[in-house]
Amino acid sequence: MSWRMARALGPTGKDGLLGEINAAHPNRSKVSDGGIGDARHAASTSDHNPCKCCRVVTARDFTHDLKNGFDSYKFAEWLRHRVLAGEQRVKYVISNRRIFSGHGQKFPAGQWRAYSGSNPHAHHVHVSVRHDKRHFDDEAPWGYK
Repeated sequence: MSWRMARALGPTGKDGLLGEINAAHPNRSKVSDGGIGDARHAASTSDHNPCKCCRVVTARDFTHDLKNGFDSYKFAEWLRHRVLAGEQRVKYVISNRRIFSGHGQKFPAGQWRAYSGSNPHAHHVHVSVRHDKRHFDDEAPWGYK
C-alpha cells in the first residue's frame, strides 16, 4: 500500500498549510522542506513516516528563509497563537530548539518548552497534525497570509 500526505498539511504544494505558505512566499527556499521521511526517519518513530493503520504522513517541514520572506520562527509563533485560539489540528510544532503541543496531548497546548532532539530545527519548522482523519484531513484554511 502506498502512502499519502495529510490533506491539512497540503499534499500538492497548492493546498493545505503548504499551499498557504507557498502563496504568501512564492520565492522562498524549499531546501529543508519535507514530508515523507528519509531512511533515518524510517528507522525511528516519526510523524514523517506513514502510519501503519492508514499510510498517512502527518508531518511537514518548512524551510526558514529570511532572505525570501519566510521567517519560520515567526511562523511557529503565529501557529502557537492559533493553537491558543482553539486550532485543533496541531499535534506539535518544533522550531529553533523549542517545541509546543497542540490540544489533546500530554503537555499543555501552546506552551513552549525546550527541545533537545538531535535536530534543533533551526533551519526549518516542523509541524505535525493529530492522527485522526477529522484532523489530518481537515482542509479548512489555516489563515496564514
